Amino acid sequence: MASNNGFTRNGLEISRSEFVLESTTDSVTVLDHEWRILYRNSQAIDLLKGRDISIGRSLWEAFPEAFGGPFHQNYIWALEHQKPVVFEEYLESMQIWFEVHAYPSEETLTLFFRDVTEKRRIREQLTYLARHDTLTGTYNRTYAHEKLDALLEEVCRDNREAALLYIDLDHFKEVNDSYGHPFGDALLKAVATRIKCLANDVDILARLGGDEFLLVTRHATSTDNLERLAAGLVEALSAPFNIEDCQVEIGASIGIAMVPKDGVSTEELLRNSDTALYFAKGERNSYRFFDREMAEHAKQRQELKADLARALDAGQLQLQYQPIFHVRSGRLVRFEALLRWQHPERGFVPPSEFIALAEETGQIAAIGDWVMKAACAEAATWPQEVGIAINLSPAQFRHSLPFKVADALSRSGLRPDQLYLEITETVLLQSTEENFRLLEQIHALGVKVALDDFGSGYASLGYLREFPFHEIKIDRTFVADDSLQAYAILDSVTQLGHALGARVTAEGVETRAQLERVRGIGCDKAQGFLLGRPVPATDVQKYMRLDGAPDVIAHRTGSRTGAFRTMRQPVRQTRLSGVFR
Repeated sequence: MASNNGFTRNGLEISRSEFVLESTTDSVTVLDHEWRILYRNSQAIDLLKGRDISIGRSLWEAFPEAFGGPFHQNYIWALEHQKPVVFEEYLESMQIWFEVHAYPSEETLTLFFRDVTEKRRIREQLTYLARHDTLTGTYNRTYAHEKLDALLEEVCRDNREAALLYIDLDHFKEVNDSYGHPFGDALLKAVATRIKCLANDVDILARLGGDEFLLVTRHATSTDNLERLAAGLVEALSAPFNIEDCQVEIGASIGIAMVPKDGVSTEELLRNSDTALYFAKGERNSYRFFDREMAEHAKQRQELKADLARALDAGQLQLQYQPIFHVRSGRLVRFEALLRWQHPERGFVPPSEFIALAEETGQIAAIGDWVMKAACAEAATWPQEVGIAINLSPAQFRHSLPFKVADALSRSGLRPDQLYLEITETVLLQSTEENFRLLEQIHALGVKVALDDFGSGYASLGYLREFPFHEIKIDRTFVADDSLQAYAILDSVTQLGHALGARVTAEGVETRAQLERVRGIGCDKAQGFLLGRPVPATDVQKYMRLDGAPDVIAHRTGSRTGAFRTMRQPVRQTRLSGVFR
């Protein structure tokens, strides 16, 4: 309470100014210009307990370790310039971060200070989180760009060299989608650990997002050293990972760009290393150095993207139809619609080049809609026993697919059971539960669904169990391979498909020997160049005639008129009795 002369605190009379200083939450110390303590409030005594800060004692006697250091220098600056100074400093002997406000006068130096150790910890944690990938502990994309900008400025100023290694995991998505995101997160942590062990002499290690990592080094810049580093990374990331009692293999591809040869800006170097990575991924489990030919290829690829955007409206996209036959009766069962692009200047552009571009740019949705409508309209003019097969892209599942299928059927008048939609495992690996729901809606329309390229993906057997496919199409690589192992796979898949109630079609039949093999194993249908190449819609009718079946099937079954007789191997039929539909 107040007295006539001042205020009282703990029963002692104090001045108004002392009352204010005792009431503040800050610690306060007043020094004269000889560094002697003239005053300290109770908060200062509590905060600095263990240190003798008695009145009249020199501050540097109480804190000898701070003499000559940042504390000392800041105080001298404040006194010399007669200006306040604010700073943060760490006193290691007390393991405390102090925030200090020093106010000089002609006779004194008043210090307001507080413990900001926890505040600093939280701030540093937030800074760390803003700069690092929370999963792997490496730099994130934003901070990696900042660090790279600064590093390039230093490298160019000192006329030195550096190298960027752009790393992309080859099969991470399949593993992530098959085993789940927590498993994928654990795998990414393990990947980052392996990279850190091999690349401990790098300036920047960052996860750019997803399954992409970036290494930047100023040290291993010779071609030999970089090749050793890249080869070591490829080898390490190709070795099996043991995650949650499961062993998985992924692999990695790496694109390398050099400073200053391949660029001196962050944007240019990332673009060029990404271009080199594109070529490396074409080989898988490999690394490639950027060169100017790659840049030209990348430029042409960008031009092709732009041309593709105009191709549909310009009428450059066309459909061709490849026949599929029953291998025993020789009966034509359906055609597969295959997309073709006739470029006005480049000529024929292979689907292997432009389909991926269409998916990358998002144009595949519009192209897929056109294919669905055009193929159904064409098939509606055929005999009802001849169906049409259409390949679906994963992107189409994100655009009201069941509605668009129903609309194409309604517009064309095609019977639903004449339409086969072919999907690959890639479709099922993306949002599996949702895509299965969409497939069930399509199934409810009466449309048939085939699993294409069976055996070329990651987990086909699991999908066969989850969804009742009408047909399994065995990947052409097993048909072309005449080894005993490939024969065993063909035989096993055929029996499995029949046991699950699905027809089995062999793709890529190109020789008589391959036809005899798939027929003998029990495949139901076959397609390939031996039986018929893709043809325009105007040439489809030749396959509709009774004598239009391939001679190779007619020769095998002994028919000359197209009325094919069935020939089954007795051993095979007995062994699989009850599973043929």
